[in-house]
Amino acid sequence: MDKKLLRLYQLEDGYCYNSDSLFLYDFATLFLKNNTQILDIGSGSGILGLLCARDYSIQLNAIETDPLQAFLSQKNAISNKLHANVICGDFLHTSFTQKFQTIISNPPFYREGILDSKNNRIKTARNAKFLPFELLCKKVKQILHPKGHFIFCYDAKESHHIFQTLQNHGFNTETSRLVYPKIDKKATLLLVQARINTKNSLNFLPPLITHIGEKQTDNSPEVKKIYKKCNTYSIKIHSTNIILEEKYASLLTL
Repeated sequence: MDKKLLRLYQLEDGYCYNSDSLFLYDFATLFLKNNTQILDIGSGSGILGLLCARDYSIQLNAIETDPLQAFLSQKNAISNKLHANVICGDFLHTSFTQKFQTIISNPPFYREGILDSKNNRIKTARNAKFLPFELLCKKVKQILHPKGHFIFCYDAKESHHIFQTLQNHGFNTETSRLVYPKIDKKATLLLVQARINTKNSLNFLPPLITHIGEKQTDNSPEVKKIYKKCNTYSIKIHSTNIILEEKYASLLTL
């Protein structure tokens, strides 16, 4: 049975979700369970957490530093008749009163100078200096349930740094998968599931190959299956069509 279509407002002049988020969600479903507290760090338009909330009976919490993106996370939850507690704030400086069974994130992971954008909103969403992985791990450990899952994606070229940093902060990487644009190309994305102080050996899943031809539309059978599973539809809106006030937010033009 096809999943219900998830319609998502996105900023035309801001960071938009891409296939990384969809691949991460598909990977996360290996570990998601009903009746759990989930935190989506850096929710953007809400794509990751809302897919979780659509397909599982969870209590969704999300945090996003950009006020416009935080608004869209909440707006998209309401539009899709899903419940989400969205916090607009800096994750590293936010106090949480609970621990979460699952923490998911598609964090900024590009090094400074790589794919930098003149658009500050996009730069913040992409550049690792705005959420260094070491600080991310340190804070996640504080708010993750002792048996909880930390699930995220990162630049595959940083894999050595990621595994070492996780270990340094008391995490054991239990499951990982690499994403390749083609079978003869280098890996571009690392998918990771880790827990605190477990003894399980690392399980590397078979690689995800995204394309089987030269065209952008030549998706592999597995990628086609993931896209169908996620079943999302993007609605672009410019930031000037959103008005934010202290206790009020609305879309001026839909």
